[in-house]
Amino acid sequence: MKPRSVASTGCNQADMAILLCRSSDHQGSSMQLEWFGTGPFFGLLGTPEILAAGRRINIAGVRQQTLVAMLSLYAGNTVGASWLIEGVWGGRPPATADAQLRICVSRLRRQLAEAGMPGLISTDSRGYRLAVPRDRVDAHRFTDLLATSRKAEAEGDCVEAVRLLRTALGLWRGPAAGGLTSPLVRAAAERLDEERMGTFEHCFGLELRLGRHHQILPELMAHANESPFRERLQFQLITALYRSGRQVDALRAYREIRRKFAEEIGIEPSQFLRTLERKILAQSPELNSRTYVQDTMIPA
Repeated sequence: MKPRSVASTGCNQADMAILLCRSSDHQGSSMQLEWFGTGPFFGLLGTPEILAAGRRINIAGVRQQTLVAMLSLYAGNTVGASWLIEGVWGGRPPATADAQLRICVSRLRRQLAEAGMPGLISTDSRGYRLAVPRDRVDAHRFTDLLATSRKAEAEGDCVEAVRLLRTALGLWRGPAAGGLTSPLVRAAAERLDEERMGTFEHCFGLELRLGRHHQILPELMAHANESPFRERLQFQLITALYRSGRQVDALRAYREIRRKFAEEIGIEPSQFLRTLERKILAQSPELNSRTYVQDTMIPA
């Protein structure tokens, strides 16, 4: 997805905001948020929201939320009015779409100004721009943290890599852009949701390598139960169970996966999982090698 016009802006690392999210339900629609910092923060990793001056700004209506999502996705860049209209109204906008878009932008500007944040949305001949650094949008903060984590891992610091991945995952409040149906927003949201799951899997893989199988087992069980056909998660769960001294449970987990594959999609699990079962039955010492999961990992 590309805007009609783009003018890039820099990222002010000294003016960083971190949104910490905690909830008993990781899909939580009413998560408790803790805000640190004075500037605005735009949330896409959940229902779209704006935090400013330590409080949440109410974004009323799907159109207004879609506008916030579109501007946030391209934070710091100019987004053409026609692209915003397509995002808000889809392929069949009303004849008054230009005027309605101006009204939506005006309303958002007023809300930000009332919260002590005037001037965040600029206009020029090309369109509209949300004038905030990347790290003021949780989706961009998420991807930046992943990049920093990859660098730490490449340098051999798996502990720091995991810490950064956990910080990135902590930004999420629920499915990306929850509640919005705009095809343009949904395409970006689905990519983010998939990246989130891939991040969980990569994080679990590193934590297994660090010998943290006991610590991650409850979380692994929850994710594997929710996503039974993500073989990488199942591989990690079975390995963690085995390393925790639960060989019977590990075999039971494999057989349950095999049953679901056969009954629901009519195929066998991959050779990676079938080989894992054979190694468990043989109590192969290889399974306790911390590098085993990384070396034999099912492709993401």
